[in-house]
Parts: sequence; structure tokens; C-alpha cells
Amino acid sequence: MLEFLHAVLSLPGSEVVALIVMIAVGVLIGAYTLITGVPPMPTSRHVVPVLLDWISEGGRPRLAYDLGCGWGRIAFALASQFPETKVVGIELSPVPWLFCRLRLLVQRRPNLEIRRGDFLKMPLGDADLVFCYLMIKAMRRLQMKLDTEAAPGAIVISNSFAFPDWRPQRVEIVSMGMSTWLYLYRVPTDGLFREERETEPPERIT
Repeated sequence: MLEFLHAVLSLPGSEVVALIVMIAVGVLIGAYTLITGVPPMPTSRHVVPVLLDWISEGGRPRLAYDLGCGWGRIAFALASQFPETKVVGIELSPVPWLFCRLRLLVQRRPNLEIRRGDFLKMPLGDADLVFCYLMIKAMRRLQMKLDTEAAPGAIVISNSFAFPDWRPQRVEIVSMGMSTWLYLYRVPTDGLFREERETEPPERIT
């Protein structure tokens, strides 16, 4: 430990500052990963065109939420592909949130808003499209929220993890490098998601 400190102190001032910033960023990302249970893992770029095709087939959404938007790949892609859609990316972790805010200053999207906060504490019932790339525990909590809030007819798309008690309308495996599973759900018009899962099996494309 003393040798490490000596090595750090022997660095030029600018390198010491850079090292401190890198350590602080790593600590922040790690801390918020523990808090949320979801690391800021970007969606594979190979998934993006499949996702956009799915959304186009279902009609252009009016309001789309990217829950846990991370570094912004999906939020920016949605805003670019559907300029008439209001896209809201929500991220709690300060590092990826700040990255998205700075990126938005450079790559301006008038229909894109980046919010910092916990999407589980925000109203989501006004969206007709919800995208998420979370983990198993977070998916269960989000399912409980959407069970009571999701608007009838809204589309919910999940990357890699299925909702534990919902039956997807469509499943696709994107096999480019590591295989990625995409799940599409449509909220029934009566809002009774759990009854919907007893109907026909989902369409699966590989």
C-alpha cells in the first residue's frame, strides 16, 4: 500500500488528478450498481436495428421511456429514428447520467430528455413504449409497478431478461457475437397482464 501511495505521489500533478478522477468514477459506478442491482451495461449495437424494426411494425409511439438508459445508446437511437416521438431516458447512476447529458449537448435531439432519478418512483402510465435492460430483481420490481400503471395497448420491450409473470407476445434471439434475447409485451386493452399469458405461445425468431 505504501509503495502504491509513493508511486502515485511521484506522478506529475495532471496524472495524479486524472487517476483520482478515474478512481472516483469507478467507485461511483460500483456504488450505484450495488444500490440499483443493475450495472450500466450498454445494449449491443446489433440489437438496435431489431428493436427499431419491432417498434416501427407496431406504429410510431407518442411517448417512449428508456428505463435505466445508461450511456444512452437506445435513447439516442429512438430519438433519431422517431423524431416525432418524445423520448425520455431515466438513469439514477450519476456517471452515465452525466455522460448522456453531455452527449446531448453535442448530439442534439430536440425530442430527447435525460432525467436523473429512480424510475420505480416515477409515473410511467403515460408511455405507449417502455424499453428496459435490467437484471432479474429489478425486473420483478418493475413488473409490479407496470402491473398497476402500464397503459392499455402500451408496448414493453426488455433486453435479455423476461418479466417473471408475464407472457411475451414475441421473442427474438439476436445472434451476433453473444446471443441476446429480446422480449416484447403488449399491455392488454383490459390491463390484465397476467391473464394474457395463458393465451397462445409467443412468436419466436432465431
